[in-house]
Amino acid sequence: MKEVSLIFFLLLPLWGSAQYRLILLKRDNTIFSFKEGDYIRFKRKDRNHFTRGFIAGIHQDYFRIGEDTTYTHQLQKIDLTDLPNSGFRTASIGKGLIAAGLMIFLGDLVNTTLVRDDPYTVHSGVLISSALLVGAGTAMQVVNNDYFVLGRKKKAVIVDW
Repeated sequence: MKEVSLIFFLLLPLWGSAQYRLILLKRDNTIFSFKEGDYIRFKRKDRNHFTRGFIAGIHQDYFRIGEDTTYTHQLQKIDLTDLPNSGFRTASIGKGLIAAGLMIFLGDLVNTTLVRDDPYTVHSGVLISSALLVGAGTAMQVVNNDYFVLGRKKKAVIVDW
């Protein structure tokens, strides 16, 4: 009986197999990892539109969404907008800067008119700081980098996990 249990425990690691994952790398640092069942939205080099769906299967060099097979070398860009902890924070920081710029202006307006009961005149420091924050936030919204564009430094690879 001891021999049977010993053989069972020695062969147990051979029965388990690793699952493939689609890994997004930027200079050998992992940005995000997709597994089977995860939602993905991406654009292929040979198509003009984005494809989206749940990953039905990941294999050695391709993954499937439904009946559609996509090889990793066909990927052009991957949308990371709705993914948690993607490492891309430009959009949320831009929204925060716009909100901060508006709050500074509104805070000065409320302080002058309601608290001190004086007629409102725009102060140059408040105007400059408000405009800079709103401008920087708007620029960050325009530059929004929630797309992982594959190229020389950014790669999508499939690995055993």
